[in-house]
Amino acid sequence: MDTNHFNHTDEVNAALPADSRFWRHAKAPCNLGSFDPASASATGVGSCGDKLCIDLQVQDGVIKQIRCNPEGCVYTVACASAMSVLAQGRTIDQALQLQPEDVERELDGLPDDHLHCARLAVNTLGEAIAEYYRRQLKDVR
Repeated sequence: MDTNHFNHTDEVNAALPADSRFWRHAKAPCNLGSFDPASASATGVGSCGDKLCIDLQVQDGVIKQIRCNPEGCVYTVACASAMSVLAQGRTIDQALQLQPEDVERELDGLPDDHLHCARLAVNTLGEAIAEYYRRQLKDVR
């Protein structure tokens, strides 16, 4: 995780208590890292320039493990962590139903000007799942 871009910290400190779910995800993000090989991978870039890489390990249609590498602000880090917690253990179809609002709820809220970080997390998960399906189709042929 690139902590050089860990900006907005003062803004969040003023708005949220230190023991909030947001800070738990931001200070100790879940499921960081990558797989080699992964069942599927995707990289997304947000409107703000933040970047998120996601690797999935899928077994029998279930996301057994997910790893993510967020590069950006504290909101992107927290959203990536929250999304990974929500997605792990779900079927592919259930994971595709995740919405940015689910990530926001997991974090006990986000400022309106950082909802795009939750969209980045969910959209990149969707891209990783699309890559998983592409690989499955390729293996069938």
